[in-house]
Amino acid sequence: MTSALAPSKRPAIVTRPYGGVKAEARRQERRQRLLAAGLEAFGHHGYHHTTVRNICDAAGLTERYFYESFKSLRLLFDAVHEQLRDELARLTLPTSEQPHPSPLQQVEASLRAWLSFLQTDPRRARIMLILLKLLHPNLSRHGIELELTAASLNGALLSLARTWAQGGFVYGLDVMVRHCMLVLHGLAAL
Repeated sequence: MTSALAPSKRPAIVTRPYGGVKAEARRQERRQRLLAAGLEAFGHHGYHHTTVRNICDAAGLTERYFYESFKSLRLLFDAVHEQLRDELARLTLPTSEQPHPSPLQQVEASLRAWLSFLQTDPRRARIMLILLKLLHPNLSRHGIELELTAASLNGALLSLARTWAQGGFVYGLDVMVRHCMLVLHGLAAL
């Protein structure tokens, strides 16, 4: 039985300003440092060779601050991946520089932006193109080539999406997700 006067096992959350900076701003700054360290570590060493300690060392923070922002290394990876996707989306959105580009010109501009995005910082490519390997790190043990599997999955998912769009989106989103997941469940069955 615990005493009403026993100290809480959970550290108190500081809410007062420190050095003129509000607590929430300090938390956000620490989170940004962790995201930057995640980009660096995942981008150079890969997900499976990165630890929370690596991230904290690179960010100059203790593990306490890591867990303040992320409950696990996987959640940090997801946040870094999401940050890169958002950055890429901003780059590939059509601009008003060309008043009426053709669909092919729009696709070409988006492809150019995407490939340039990956090429200018190879860490981005390692993080954004790693998902299959992250989900299934031991494919080669089963005689499955990662590159061929990724190409077949991309083809299957693109074909499903194209069929859905050309059919006027008559199937609900849940139906489409379920069919896309069939492809991925087959791989997971290995």
